Amino acid sequence: MIWSAKLSIALLTVFAVLQMGCGSRVAENPLDDAQADGIKPVQLTDANFQTEVIESDLPVLVDMWAPWCGPCIEMKPTLRLVTEELTGQAKVAELNIDENPFIKEKYGIDRYPTLLIFRNGEEVDRLSGEKTEGELIEALSPFLSSSIEAEDDTSPRDKHD
Repeated sequence: MIWSAKLSIALLTVFAVLQMGCGSRVAENPLDDAQADGIKPVQLTDANFQTEVIESDLPVLVDMWAPWCGPCIEMKPTLRLVTEELTGQAKVAELNIDENPFIKEKYGIDRYPTLLIFRNGEEVDRLSGEKTEGELIEALSPFLSSSIEAEDDTSPRDKHD
């Protein structure tokens, strides 16, 4: 009987670690389109991920979220602001991991929210947990075309530092 108690505790610990980054409350109503003004993130699916992310000419910030994750829902307005701020420089997209298990498994998503940054079809950065607008823009800035052009206009420097 002692081994079963230890197993139960171990399983609960593993479950808690896997859910790290998500609140205990369940979001009742995710931010719906009627509440969003202006430009919105692209809604991704397993079916359109290749076209919208891998083949994108722009850097792409992909929000891997779940409707039961409080911090994921709380980030929706922030993602809308980032989408509007970086229009034409980067693409912001959202993927509901509950509805799109293939991409979730392919990229090993086990914390929510997880934000992936893609450039030229490759994952170049990964962020976990709730982030501010400034943190997201700062994470994206090295991959924006305006940042690259600015680097090209400055004096040469060793990029391996």
